[in-house]
Amino acid sequence: MFEHSIKVPRHYKIAANILKKVSTEGGSVKTLLYDNKLRHFRTNVLFALITETIKHAAHIDKIFDSCSLLKNESRLDPWLAKILTAELLFGKKTLPGKSKPEKTILSYKEQFEKYTDDHEDDLKSKVVRRPRYVRVNTNLLTTSDAIRAFQDEEYYFIRCTAGSYDDFLKQIQSLTEYDFTQDYHVKTVFVFSPGTKFHEHELYLENKIILQDKATAMAVHLLSAPSGSVALDMCAAPGMKTTQLAAFMRNEGKIYAVERNEQRYKTLCEFVEKTGSKCVETLHKDALEIKRGDYDDVEYILLDPSCSGSGMEFCVHNYIEDTRLAKLTSLQEKFLKHAMNSFPKAKRIVYSTCSLYPEENERVITNVVKTSRAKWRVQDVKELLKGHWNNFGSGMYGSIGTRCLYAKPESDLTTGFFLAVLDRDPKDLEKKECHENNSDKESRKEKKSKINQNNDNDNSAKDKHNKAEHLEDKEIAEFRSEDENNRIKKKKMKKSKHDNDCLDTRNDEKDISDVSEDVKNKSKKKSKKKSEPEKHEMKVEEVENSFDDTKESSKEKKKKKKKDKSKDINNTENNDSSELPENINDEGEIQKKKRKRDSDTTIHESNNDCLMDKSKKKKKKDKYLMVENDDNNELKEPKKKKKKKIYSS
Repeated sequence: MFEHSIKVPRHYKIAANILKKVSTEGGSVKTLLYDNKLRHFRTNVLFALITETIKHAAHIDKIFDSCSLLKNESRLDPWLAKILTAELLFGKKTLPGKSKPEKTILSYKEQFEKYTDDHEDDLKSKVVRRPRYVRVNTNLLTTSDAIRAFQDEEYYFIRCTAGSYDDFLKQIQSLTEYDFTQDYHVKTVFVFSPGTKFHEHELYLENKIILQDKATAMAVHLLSAPSGSVALDMCAAPGMKTTQLAAFMRNEGKIYAVERNEQRYKTLCEFVEKTGSKCVETLHKDALEIKRGDYDDVEYILLDPSCSGSGMEFCVHNYIEDTRLAKLTSLQEKFLKHAMNSFPKAKRIVYSTCSLYPEENERVITNVVKTSRAKWRVQDVKELLKGHWNNFGSGMYGSIGTRCLYAKPESDLTTGFFLAVLDRDPKDLEKKECHENNSDKESRKEKKSKINQNNDNDNSAKDKHNKAEHLEDKEIAEFRSEDENNRIKKKKMKKSKHDNDCLDTRNDEKDISDVSEDVKNKSKKKSKKKSEPEKHEMKVEEVENSFDDTKESSKEKKKKKKKDKSKDINNTENNDSSELPENINDEGEIQKKKRKRDSDTTIHESNNDCLMDKSKKKKKKDKYLMVENDDNNELKEPKKKKKKKIYSS
């Protein structure tokens, strides 16, 4: 029956996969070890195995070439073969498993040892042991407290030399197992002897110290963003430089930390929270998608784009393909152009890579600076560090190349690193600020003009509305005034009517008095002609009765009056030859007094009649009628009835 082969121990497989990703895709070993899938593994063991393989990568490649291992064993995974060889020669010196890949490497053990013995001097000169760098997280712990904490653990603190940078390099090379000192440039970074372990240290577990290489810490040191400023980390994960920048700014101001990859973004958020970096705002997006106007307040920019990682662990990346390198340089140029042109208030940009290839470094800086719309100047890092550095860029790219900085493992005792500092031209910044101020003023003017136009429109609308209201008020006032005038006219009409009525009544009385006088005079004449005292007495009594009838109210007895008068007149006409009595003069005076009293009563009654409604007045058939004109409400003069001739001529 077929038996399956024994499997390779899993931690060897994981280490081989991480080594492959670091070598072909770039990036950091630590970042890849933060994957949640590896939370059940001892990451410190994996990290030590991978880094040991990378350190001796060049030597392992030469060993494989000398014995033609990869040619003879075509089915063997080259990355797994490197991990197993590093474990056999530089690690535990043995392979515990019995899988086929392990047995294959063990079969070549004698050839490997023979080659190392023959080239022992070369290996010693090339392999440089770097010291252990630890950054104090000043968000949670001060440097003085950190020194005391290590001293309590019987570490001996050696003060940093006041001499040159070369003196400092000699000092850190001579550190023993329990010695430590402060870094020459970055004072929050402590330097311990090579191989010092901190993965199980209490301060490390509490995030009070961060295992960060000096080369990466130099980027934040040279950015020098003051406390309270606004900064941007365009490729922030896993967050080493972001949290260092927050501590440098004393957690005052604002830091935008951008990461596109979802898994790395989660790692970034967790690390920012654990380190107490309160001024950091994480953004899950592509930094190239940030448009002008989104974060215009940014003043300082950290840019550490994806790169080949050729400087991370010695010469492991010497075999990178040209096509991948071209893609990386194109992406790096896009990032740098975007950083230069999309943030109008940006004063300084620090561009850094963990690569040693000039194509990713000096060439990118030169191409972008020369073609940028904004005017940027590459600062001389040697001047910024006051001459305390040894490795700089290549002169192949002119003065721009020589102004950049390289950190090289063999001379600077750090990981391989490139760094360039770009400052915006002050004149260009002033022009930008003036342009922005002018544009702001123009925009404000436009806003003000729009507001004024809106206000004018509102005011015009209000004026129109007020005018309309005013016109309406005028019309209402005119209407009311007309109404009042009509009312006044009507009152006047009533008064005039009343006055006319009164005048008419007076005229009627006068007419009646005239008639009575005529009657008296004629009666006198007729009395001379005819002597019929009884008839005349009767006539006088009738006249008196006619005057007595005027005492009655006009409402009830007007018709009677007319009839009585007509009767009296007819009687007088018929009795032409009647004679008045002798005492007619005395009686005339009495009748005059009576007539005055009767006229007063009639005036009073007419006043009462004027207060009555029109409907009642229309029903009454008065002797004199008022006629209103419906069109102009003017009064017509009352039509007087033709008086009948009382006496015939």
